[in-house]
Amino acid sequence: MIFLAAAPLLVLPTVQSQPAPAASPGSKVTSAGSASGILLSGPSSVTPSFGPLPSVVHQPSKSTPQEQMPFLPKPGLPKAAKSSKVAGPVTIPPVVSCPSSSCDTVSTSAGGATTQPVALNAFDSGTSYNIDIEPADQGLCEGNGYVMEVNNIGEIQLFNSTTLATKGYVTLDNLMGLPSIPTSMGGPWSSGGDPSCLYDQDNGGHWFVTEIVSNSSWANVGPFGGCFAAKVEGCFEGIAVSKTNNPTGSYWVYFLDPNNVNSDPGKENLLNDFAKIGNTRDAFLLFYDEFNLLCPPTCPSGFGQFGFNGAQEFAFNKNAFEQGLSTSSPFFNVAYENMGNNKALYPIPVNKPFQPPPAASCFKGKYAGAVCWYQVIPAQSPGPSSYDNSYGGTGYMVGSLDFLGAGDNRLAVFYWAGLSDLTSSGCSTCSGITFGHQLFTNLEAYRDEGAACPASGGGFCGLGEQEAGTVPLGDHCALFVYGVTNLTCSESGIASNGDGVTQVSYAQHQIWTSVSTLITQQYTVPAPSETPASTPSETHLGAAYWVVNATPFDSSATFTLTGQGYVSAMHEDLEFPAIAAGASGFKAIMTFTLNGPDYFPSTAFGEFTATSNGLSPTTIHIADQGLAPQDGFTEYQGYPSPSDFPATRPRWGDYSWAIYDPTLNEVFFATNYIQSAACSNFVSNPTCGGTRDPTANWGTSVNYITP
Repeated sequence: MIFLAAAPLLVLPTVQSQPAPAASPGSKVTSAGSASGILLSGPSSVTPSFGPLPSVVHQPSKSTPQEQMPFLPKPGLPKAAKSSKVAGPVTIPPVVSCPSSSCDTVSTSAGGATTQPVALNAFDSGTSYNIDIEPADQGLCEGNGYVMEVNNIGEIQLFNSTTLATKGYVTLDNLMGLPSIPTSMGGPWSSGGDPSCLYDQDNGGHWFVTEIVSNSSWANVGPFGGCFAAKVEGCFEGIAVSKTNNPTGSYWVYFLDPNNVNSDPGKENLLNDFAKIGNTRDAFLLFYDEFNLLCPPTCPSGFGQFGFNGAQEFAFNKNAFEQGLSTSSPFFNVAYENMGNNKALYPIPVNKPFQPPPAASCFKGKYAGAVCWYQVIPAQSPGPSSYDNSYGGTGYMVGSLDFLGAGDNRLAVFYWAGLSDLTSSGCSTCSGITFGHQLFTNLEAYRDEGAACPASGGGFCGLGEQEAGTVPLGDHCALFVYGVTNLTCSESGIASNGDGVTQVSYAQHQIWTSVSTLITQQYTVPAPSETPASTPSETHLGAAYWVVNATPFDSSATFTLTGQGYVSAMHEDLEFPAIAAGASGFKAIMTFTLNGPDYFPSTAFGEFTATSNGLSPTTIHIADQGLAPQDGFTEYQGYPSPSDFPATRPRWGDYSWAIYDPTLNEVFFATNYIQSAACSNFVSNPTCGGTRDPTANWGTSVNYITP
């Protein structure tokens, strides 16, 4: 293994690759066949009612603030065990010299970006659903002259691709027809969050929108009641597909039932968390992390078991969705891979004392629920020219490996091959579909456990600092959050949520991805001649990224590393990095939220190439500068009850997005930031004139730039 010091160099990784068979690589998938077993009968035909943004002043009661989901910790060992184990001879956290190619300056210039600083925000969400929500769980897609932004708890805003002017608003309840679900199916249902979207250019162009759907009405059991109260058959994954390339037209709507997919622990009470989507020429790719909501008390035996069942990967016949075929159609096929019980894919930790026995799985044994694949994210391609059609159609996914929270220096690239077989009648040739992976080691190290303490302290902490400012909810949180009068709340930080992968892009025959990581910035400070020079250091949140070359895979079924780098803002923090790469010869864009002692949470980005080993130029541009601190209820309350105060678990964003449009040659990107300044009359006007909601002030921006 290679030690990565202050100025990280491009190093040759060690690759553990599978043998390359002459035909399609990989192993047979867990299952492949008709999608009717996991999709409810359908589809439904829904014509959403796009209209103007909500404008009714909304003041929810003190009891309405809700997190997007209960705290489901990243699988891992207890903190005491983690603290004494480091994953191999790597520097944790990684170190960069400042200034350098991996320690970037911050500019308040927009860097040529066209911006829409007032996209969706907490007021829109709160007005539509009469509830405040954190985090925003943002998604972004673009095509055919439209930009679509999706946000928690379930809302969509459309923009013009050129001017970024607004072109319509609708709730996901409305787009998916949830209030009108027939009672014979258990309706009405309600939005449950974690939305994603994708524009696919094939077959004339179609929009895909997904989200968790709660099999219950809010009127009966309240928000998320069906999913998170462990109701039998309580959670579905809604999949809406536009009938044309016009996102304001009609949609085919399908529902995936995670309880019909497998017989994992907690069957009938499974949660399809954090779903992300991708596309190939032949397939619509969908992933989610599976949780057993009956755990505790009915957890499988094993050390570190939190009810986590592992990553679940699906590849559907894309044409079936886009043609609105019935789920009973012989052409509506799906390949499925349960990564929680596939021993061939089981990740081996770096530290030999933690190596699981050969028969280990996510469901039993010493490492049950601890060393398991999670957040294995499918790649999105910007257009048909970017698809990899080798081996009868190939799709890619990426996962990081810091399962134990101690840091790591490995990356896994997964692939489907033979995906064109999904189009065969009755899945008659689906035996040719395979699934495999390649593990890279000795890469740049990364570590971010995401715990709710300042990242400046290192360790397991993962909260970025934010500039001090006025926090009216914090000043009055006793009234607005808890309904009591004897509690003082102070500002907390911006959450990173750990070092799992959140977005993957496939372009230029390269796979691009990034993760959050703590980074130690070392500054060389000139000292008086009579004393040695000193090297002060600061620990901040930054990003590690990798670019993996898929060209050799087409002939030899192996990947190579093209480039890697760190992105770290001098003296500042950044969260939720996302990358989009365009046509060959153009730079890629990384976007993220930037904040720190000198900045409120802001939308920022930088440019780089596959081989630049960091941003090039080494400048981070602020596209939309934040105007106040994050002042939402999760900054102040210890979830799930005030008795946990002052231990907070702030929620922020949960993902940024960057996508490339090959027709316009533009990269569109979006993040969470704070749109509006704090007001002085918060108690009498807790929406501050419609710029925030009483218990949340997050906002989003939508932007584009020519790379």
